[in-house]
Amino acid sequence: MKTIKTIVIILLILVLIPVASWVVWSFRPDKPLDILVMNKTVLGLEQKEHRAIFWVLLNDKFIKNDGKAYRMEKDYYGFHPVKPLKTRKYEVRRIRLDEVEQLCSEFDMAYYSDTYGVFFNEWYRRASSKGKGTLIEGGLNNSDYIFIKEMIEKKKMLIAEYNFIAPPTIGLVRKKTEDLLGIHWSTWTGRAIKELDPQSSKDLPEWVLSIYKKRNNGDWPFSGPGIVLINELAQQVLVLENGKHLDMPVPEIQSTEFGLDHYDLPESVSYPQWFDIMDPISNNVVAEYKIHINMEGKALLDEFGLPSRFPAVIESAGSSPYMYLAGNYSDYPVRIWNAKLQGINTFKNVFYNRNEHSESKFYWKFYVPLISQVLTDYQAGLSE
Repeated sequence: MKTIKTIVIILLILVLIPVASWVVWSFRPDKPLDILVMNKTVLGLEQKEHRAIFWVLLNDKFIKNDGKAYRMEKDYYGFHPVKPLKTRKYEVRRIRLDEVEQLCSEFDMAYYSDTYGVFFNEWYRRASSKGKGTLIEGGLNNSDYIFIKEMIEKKKMLIAEYNFIAPPTIGLVRKKTEDLLGIHWSTWTGRAIKELDPQSSKDLPEWVLSIYKKRNNGDWPFSGPGIVLINELAQQVLVLENGKHLDMPVPEIQSTEFGLDHYDLPESVSYPQWFDIMDPISNNVVAEYKIHINMEGKALLDEFGLPSRFPAVIESAGSSPYMYLAGNYSDYPVRIWNAKLQGINTFKNVFYNRNEHSESKFYWKFYVPLISQVLTDYQAGLSE
């Protein structure tokens, strides 16, 4: 009997705590904030490239100005797959030049989560040997630039992520956007790779291999964990191997004094996803990447003129609010259902694994508190 009672009590607790959390969440006040979310890279129906930002919007009870909650399946601009996915049909919701003024008046801020885009071979599942194929939709275009410029001039918040101005964005739009925001892209991107052996790797893109092999007689002599740095414009790939060039196989994000003073961030957290190497010019740096190189790794980076420490989060130092996240931060498969539980962040340790370099730990310890605070502070300022 004691065993049955114990089981009943445990089951009641497991049911009552989520129900109580949902009830408390339901009674929290809504926060009206109209956000234009842009995602041009949606290859499936799960919308994982912007799922993370919509989790924060739902958890913090941000709503559209029409009083409705955000829905990640439809409340975004960009590439929209059409059900059933097997038909390969799609719709594209673009910013048109003739509607820029209306959009700038309608929306309080913009969040560009992904501009990389969708290519013909990726969408129609053609042979990978043919490469990506023709671009269907992607890149920052001139209408995007004019919209962003208008938003900045109206002092409305912009948040943009990794690949914001990288290919397939054309050079002229890239240069104008850099000048507008006062930042500069080095043309280098990178990522930690768990296994550099292509036969065993799940996160080593074929196009990275192709660039390297073209310059090295078809060879790819790497295995084990490491970090790849890619300059797609110059068709260069640099490989940092753990143990040979690296003391740690994954970059670390370290909060700066400015970041610690202004945001509720951890002092450091590993980051295993895509990043780009940016120059903040005169803007504020909230956090920095640190690649833990040894002397041999430093010599290799010096050969290409690359730093081992560079910005992870850049914030505007001027009067127009914007933030650049130099990583693929919102591309995380968080479960949307638990966003409606008040205090879920208290149990964040349950949601990430104990792996020192886990992506889930980065999401819960760094991304969620940062974006939640940025949006909350901005929305509060609009309400004053």
